[in-house]
Amino acid sequence: MDTFKKRKLSFRYAEGLRALVTSEEVLVKLAESYQLLNTILRDVPEVVRLLKNPVIPFKTKKEIIDYILNLIDAPEFIRYYAWFLVKNHRIEILNEIAKVFSENIDSWLNRVEVEVITAIPIPENAEKKLVKTLEKFTEKQVRLIKNIDSRILGGLIVKFYGFTFDFSYRTQMEKLKEYIVRKGLSQDVIKY
Repeated sequence: MDTFKKRKLSFRYAEGLRALVTSEEVLVKLAESYQLLNTILRDVPEVVRLLKNPVIPFKTKKEIIDYILNLIDAPEFIRYYAWFLVKNHRIEILNEIAKVFSENIDSWLNRVEVEVITAIPIPENAEKKLVKTLEKFTEKQVRLIKNIDSRILGGLIVKFYGFTFDFSYRTQMEKLKEYIVRKGLSQDVIKY
């Protein structure tokens, strides 16, 4: 199966499964379960070979799937879906379905992942205010990813939707330096 076909089919399967889910909590658990199942199948290729082997009875394949899903504490209805994929010789697209879930979970839950880079950890009250401001700006629930980078000196860098908003002291100082150089002021004044 070519990549485009596999991707399109995976999206349909993921959307179909997503349509069965009524709560955000279950949708998050489902996405996590898909990622774990995908990781197991990727890291233990023998399992995929067993599930794809036409000689092995479907009952045995169901038992293998059930064992794995019990290990990862997956929601019950994912079991039937996994059986369906194996029975219809579609287990090889499981990793694509997991990718679709990973790529779309935020939009399905009306949330956005925002990366914030600071020189030091953000105090809890400042973090709450930042999240509230970002939620107001994006009109979505914000899932904050915090990173520390002392090279920015202070301030913060905010990244989401492919955009970067750089409010770091380092960038501001570099802009000031460029301004001073453009205006022809001495380099001796610019040491920081």
